[in-house]
Amino acid sequence: MGASKSNKSKKKKGPKGKKARAKAKLEQVWGEQVSEDVRKASRVRVGKSRLLTDATTTANGGDVGDGSKGDGKTGSNGSVMDRQLQKQQKQQKGGHHRRDKRDSGYDSTDDSSSDDGDDGGTNRAGGSLAHLLKRIRRPASTHGDMDVSDDDDGTKTGSDEDEGEEGEEEVDASSSDDTESDDGMDDVSPKEDFDDVASTSTDGIFQDPYEAHFSKPSLPQLDSLPSDGKSIQQQIIPYIGNSRKVNTTSLLSSSMDVQMSGSLLESWEEVDTAKNTGATTKKNKQKSSRKSWETFAKGPFLHVRQVLARNWRGVNKSVLKRYAKNNDKAEEDAPEDTTETKVGRLLTPMQLALYPAISRYADVLVTAETRQNRNEISNLLSLHVLNHVLTSRTRVQRHNRRIKELTSSSNDVNSTSDNDLVDEGVDKWRDQGYTRSKVLILFPTRGTCWKFVQQMMQLLGDAAMIDNEERFDAEFGPPPPPDNEGSDKDEAETKKEARRLAVLKQKGQEWNELFGDDVSNDDDFKIGMSLTPNVVKSAGKKKKKASGGKVTAGAAGVSVKLFSEFYHSDVILASPIGLKLATTTNEDGDDDDDRADVDFLSSIDVCIVARSDVLLMQNWDHVNGVLECLNQQPTQIADIDFSRVRNYFLEGEGENWRQLIVVAKFADPYILSTFRRYGKNIEGQMKMRRKVAADDASICNVMVRVKQVFQRVVCQTVSDAGTSRLRYFADHVLPKLMRLKQKHTLIYIPSYFDFVAVRNLLLKREANFVSVTEYARISEVSRGRARFHQGRKDIMLYTGRAHFFLRHKIKGARHVIFFGLPEYAEFYPDIVNMLNDGISDLEDEDATLMPMSCLSLFTKFDAHQLERIVGSGYTDRMVKGEKSSYMFCS
Repeated sequence: MGASKSNKSKKKKGPKGKKARAKAKLEQVWGEQVSEDVRKASRVRVGKSRLLTDATTTANGGDVGDGSKGDGKTGSNGSVMDRQLQKQQKQQKGGHHRRDKRDSGYDSTDDSSSDDGDDGGTNRAGGSLAHLLKRIRRPASTHGDMDVSDDDDGTKTGSDEDEGEEGEEEVDASSSDDTESDDGMDDVSPKEDFDDVASTSTDGIFQDPYEAHFSKPSLPQLDSLPSDGKSIQQQIIPYIGNSRKVNTTSLLSSSMDVQMSGSLLESWEEVDTAKNTGATTKKNKQKSSRKSWETFAKGPFLHVRQVLARNWRGVNKSVLKRYAKNNDKAEEDAPEDTTETKVGRLLTPMQLALYPAISRYADVLVTAETRQNRNEISNLLSLHVLNHVLTSRTRVQRHNRRIKELTSSSNDVNSTSDNDLVDEGVDKWRDQGYTRSKVLILFPTRGTCWKFVQQMMQLLGDAAMIDNEERFDAEFGPPPPPDNEGSDKDEAETKKEARRLAVLKQKGQEWNELFGDDVSNDDDFKIGMSLTPNVVKSAGKKKKKASGGKVTAGAAGVSVKLFSEFYHSDVILASPIGLKLATTTNEDGDDDDDRADVDFLSSIDVCIVARSDVLLMQNWDHVNGVLECLNQQPTQIADIDFSRVRNYFLEGEGENWRQLIVVAKFADPYILSTFRRYGKNIEGQMKMRRKVAADDASICNVMVRVKQVFQRVVCQTVSDAGTSRLRYFADHVLPKLMRLKQKHTLIYIPSYFDFVAVRNLLLKREANFVSVTEYARISEVSRGRARFHQGRKDIMLYTGRAHFFLRHKIKGARHVIFFGLPEYAEFYPDIVNMLNDGISDLEDEDATLMPMSCLSLFTKFDAHQLERIVGSGYTDRMVKGEKSSYMFCS
């Protein structure tokens, strides 16, 4: 009786409260009635994994122990643990034989509790850990990413350790039942929004691009390369000497020229060969070629995060309208509604050609941007940036949860370390770089940055919960309209304002989109953006959505924080000059400052140089300086977890995994040189350019009847191009101007360095001239333009950057000399059409007696500029021909 009373007194009562009962049930304490002594004797593994093991019972084949006598429930618990251990041992016999000291190190029981010399208990306890690791090592999901396995009760455990704003928490599978739906799409749970998307295959072109690119091994060392006749660069970088033109006539016009190289080219050839098999007629080949591009884009598009895929059609709807007829015709010709056809309807032909290379992390150079296709390219880049960041952040969160599970499952702190976790997973935990920053985007102005961020927020849709949105709109968005209420303007001020607006309208739509009244044209800025997926907002604090509404409490989404610190940002958006000033400690921003802090740029995965043609007109040296700072070894290593850093970062090969995307309106030697220097991606390259037909050349837009002479200047090297042009101008052109005392002569000089040289030459020859530059004051420009118009100054020097930023309308010109060809092709007809403008207002009869003239100096290194002016057909003849002078009449 006494023993019975003792047992009854030790019997534990059921805990009160939902959380307490759930915790007790998880630990197998309440309901099982296993005493503490029995647990220590039987070495029962306790933890959230619920892998319970009774080592003593299994070893001896008996009951639980003395403490279980007289308690039927305890005896039944022993049989349950026996069955669990037998099931684990059967699983271990299937080839899972890796057993070492690390396994026993994860045992949840202290070493002091092993008072007997038998090591079977330790091995069996390690077996329970092996079962847990086996669950983690299950075959990867269709995206190639680690599968997220739930606990036995169906609840996901853990959260991102280092992320989460105040009032936000990570979304569990059971935390919210709210779902979002789109037109014609199935409802998707918050878990599915940010987990991997189901796919049919993980091999070949349908493999997850993120997994395929960032899981590649490091490059071989120089001493391990075989001597097979190839150069070291060709053996290390696969795309060198392996570039080929691909067929895009089924998507784009015949003037588009697309070249691929490296593994990107190999993947395309594999798809193209499979689709074109059996196609004999031209029409069938055309259809097969389009299907090849659709299939090539289908693989990466299947791995786009679902929150982005749902909003993609709405964001891209405006640019798809232009191709509605072509898409309808393609649907009629298609035999069935395949997945490739669906992808073809979601992307424009330009996007269909660019997306495979961009999504596969290859280096991309696009020099065919226009005002019409600018939104197409920008939408595609915003999709790629968001998908990369969300995929990377989700993977880091998953690994954080797994590491936390493995660490918390062991009670022996000394036997568990991060290095053991890394070794056990064979570097599968290496999922990040030295710092958090992953994407760098360079913009020329605040207005272009603001527009790109708006496109990103539209892609996130209702899932976006934005911090500091009002501040961002105030500093980067359109300036507020002037408050005219209560102010009585007189007639003179009204006319002045109307005249100003008319002048702005004459400058063109493209100029107003960059420097107009409705945009911010500041070129000194930098901003960080952090994105945290799988967050839920509490009911007490609701954040503003991109659409201006309120986020429902408990709904899943993406937390977007603007103006975050660079070291806590996923995306950095900046101008080259702003980023250069941010990375230097002195006020002058000298390049010789060795204390510059550029560690936040050490782990950039994707670098985008947007509107490169505009950056070229600012200062291209700043762009090269920023690209030179990317992926360098950090100087401060205090906060770096090297067990999570990818191997190629540790070996200093980050630039070979970094993707460089350069988008420009035209091809320029400076842009091409930068891309050739910093585009070192192991996936290869893709280059897209536009060949200019004779009918599309800018010289066709000249409306003045004038003979246009193009003079080729002999030049041996590109570094001597400016000196050769100056020598020819000083020996052949300027003496005639001085001898004839020719008035109303406008000299257009693209480069400011050439302007300084020509100005010094005219000062030396004591010529009567005036200059208009981008650095001159408004009063100086107005005075110089008036004197040239009136004929008091014979020559005007006009720089290309002044015309780009200011778009002056020069009056009084009768003769034009292009010291160098303009970068923008439309500048040529703009300048030539200024001839004879304002001459009728003058009383000088000599100004109209001499016929108008136009002279352009060029070298063989100006082929890109010449092609945009006269067309691709005439360029080869003018650059390589025997004659040095060519004339066009309009």
